[in-house]
Amino acid sequence: MDDVIIVGGGHAGLYTAYRLACEGLRVRLFDQKDKIGYSVVCTGVIGAEAFSKFDLPKEHIIGAVQNVRFVSPFGTVLDYSPPAPLAWIVDRARFNLHFAEQALGHGAQIITSARVTDIHIKKQNVSVCTVLQDGEVKTWDAKAIVLATGVNYKLFDAVDLIPAKKFLCGAQAQIPYEGDDRTQIYVGREVAPGAFAWVAPINHRGARVGLLCEEQPLIYIRRLLDLVRPGWRDDIPESDIEVRPVAQGPIDRSYTDRVLVVGEAAGQIKTTTGGGIYYGLLGAEFAVETLKKAFQKNQFKASFLSNYERLWKKRIADELQFGYYFRKLFSKFSDEQIEEFLSRVKEEDVLNALQQEADFDWHKSVIFSIFNIPTVRRMIQQPF
Repeated sequence: MDDVIIVGGGHAGLYTAYRLACEGLRVRLFDQKDKIGYSVVCTGVIGAEAFSKFDLPKEHIIGAVQNVRFVSPFGTVLDYSPPAPLAWIVDRARFNLHFAEQALGHGAQIITSARVTDIHIKKQNVSVCTVLQDGEVKTWDAKAIVLATGVNYKLFDAVDLIPAKKFLCGAQAQIPYEGDDRTQIYVGREVAPGAFAWVAPINHRGARVGLLCEEQPLIYIRRLLDLVRPGWRDDIPESDIEVRPVAQGPIDRSYTDRVLVVGEAAGQIKTTTGGGIYYGLLGAEFAVETLKKAFQKNQFKASFLSNYERLWKKRIADELQFGYYFRKLFSKFSDEQIEEFLSRVKEEDVLNALQQEADFDWHKSVIFSIFNIPTVRRMIQQPF
């Protein structure tokens, strides 16, 4: 019998496997993809704080987010250049493989091309039913299970948990790109209704072009690509455009008997930008801390594992809630109001607020600073 089974081989699941294996636990991870780290729909942007806290490998960095240009619906440009990079862009395949190698090096077992079809929570253990690459159906037992399945919630019914309720649509493509090294952010109803679009240059590899929106992501990503690189269809097939839902806000409960949920599956993802790497790693760390104590005390009931949710929500729940309501407010802006908003941001007092308060991973403080500026506050109080 294993100590912990993990379902899902993204960064949150792999990091959980690595850390639990470091604690001497018997860990087995299942991932339905053929290879760890591939077919990841993510820009791979990670803030400086995450690199420091988790000692992340810098050899996988392929770009930086430092010089940022915001472009309004009517072409107004706002350039922002902090003294140091706000974040780095990583090769997600190599980044995830790094955690896989660490987990394997500490004794974890990783099984790819394995689809988990059912979970049975029992009094003394949990049983996991799988279909392996060769079609073999096999059942595995463990004392606890961690779900790190992203926005795939097919197993939630089996463990009596409720999936996320709110989503944005994300779309992204990687294209050849000859522009400068500025990260460009586009806003407006004709570009990315309800959120924003981006062009993120990467070293010698072109740029990652993507967006978040409320609906019809393929329509808007095609428009964006036409804007950024006319004739892009000659460079990449449309099938290379990756589309997926992006969770907005935490699930109702991220634990039950013998079960914890981490990463985007739990809603540990920034509601402002859709970035989930850092928050997912934080959630994984809290899951490891909780499971370590559970094994020490041989306590796997929901009442004991509930401490996991208290820990991670204490750390990021306010950010998730505040970011969600800020984005919803922003989504109601007309293009004219967005234009006025960015014009206000160009004023010196707002730029000073950004310089003093801006943090790539924690947005609540800078949003408060901007909204407390009288001219901005008067604008957002106007009826829509």
